[in-house]
Amino acid sequence: MNRFSRRFTTSLCFCAVLLAGSQLGAPSRADDIAERARKLHFSSIVLDTHDDTTQRFFSKNFDLGKRNPDGHVDIPRMREGGMNAIFFSIWIDGRIMGPPAVQKALDQIDAVHENAIKYSRDMAFCRTAEEVRRAHAQGKIAALIGVEGGHMIGNDIRVLRMFGDLGVRYMTLSHFYNDEWADSSTDKPVHNGLTDFGKDIVREMNRQGIMVDISHVSDKTFYDALEVSKAPLIASHSSCRALCNHPRDMSDDMIKALAAKGGVIQINYERSFIDQAYKDASDKLSGGVVAQFDAITKS
Repeated sequence: MNRFSRRFTTSLCFCAVLLAGSQLGAPSRADDIAERARKLHFSSIVLDTHDDTTQRFFSKNFDLGKRNPDGHVDIPRMREGGMNAIFFSIWIDGRIMGPPAVQKALDQIDAVHENAIKYSRDMAFCRTAEEVRRAHAQGKIAALIGVEGGHMIGNDIRVLRMFGDLGVRYMTLSHFYNDEWADSSTDKPVHNGLTDFGKDIVREMNRQGIMVDISHVSDKTFYDALEVSKAPLIASHSSCRALCNHPRDMSDDMIKALAAKGGVIQINYERSFIDQAYKDASDKLSGGVVAQFDAITKS
């Protein structure tokens, strides 16, 4: 799985070189830059590392293969936007733990597989970077799976192994709430980062080829995972704390430490994670991101 990280890093470096070159050369018109960006986009393998469409697979009003009137993701729009690969996120409320969490996660994993089979003309389920490249060469969208929250293994390392066998290729160590072995960035710390069992989970993820995702985790959990993991980490959907002081965002030091060990960050463009004024106003109205999340789950 390190090949994913190397490809991401290479792509980021290549983009930086292009941007630097454009600054050194003759001034370019905005239209020229836009066209160059478009060509770069549509000539690359474009990967969305975190997509929250999976839960919609259980709605009678949603069809991945058709253009839907709401939401952001379906096959027609992925085709038009040049999205070549997508990690479908497996997510349930972080307060659900134990066997119910495992069962709900398995239901969603199965739904991803079923949709990949149903739309096999357009999609191919992938487990490796090589399979993603092969799907791209065949003109298909690569479908991958990421589990958003360690609570879904039910505090059982054997379930993690089962997830790996089912094609899960990253797992976020925690979500909005602490789980049994990892502290979250938006909950009161109770483990001082990763427990000893949590560190064993990271080691097993390395062994299984499941990428360690540190979006959502506390700063201490991040540094513990960084120390334990032998493979590069990813932040599948995080943002920059220097731009918006949100506990979900990563500090400059964290981003540098992530990159120093070959890891990458993919930016979350949700406004409350990138716009300080918006976050402050939103927090005054709602009481913060966890309160907003609670209101959504109760509605």
